Amino acid sequence: MFSTDLLKVIACPWCVTRPETGKNVLAKGELELLGKADAPTGLKCKQCGRTYGFLENGVPNLLIEEATTTEKKI
Repeated sequence: MFSTDLLKVIACPWCVTRPETGKNVLAKGELELLGKADAPTGLKCKQCGRTYGFLENGVPNLLIEEATTTEKKI
């Protein structure tokens, strides 16, 4: 089970290492839950589009090297 409250304090590690690109952008590395809290399938960054999977027991795997990317790039 994943606590959705955790989304308030974690961020995409790829985005938080990049400089600001402008004033009207989403919060750096804001993540959204994919799937349901009781059966999450991943976390997706609203800014860069990277998707992070989960380890055992609902622990997010935020390793940049293991993230999958989509067409959205910054």
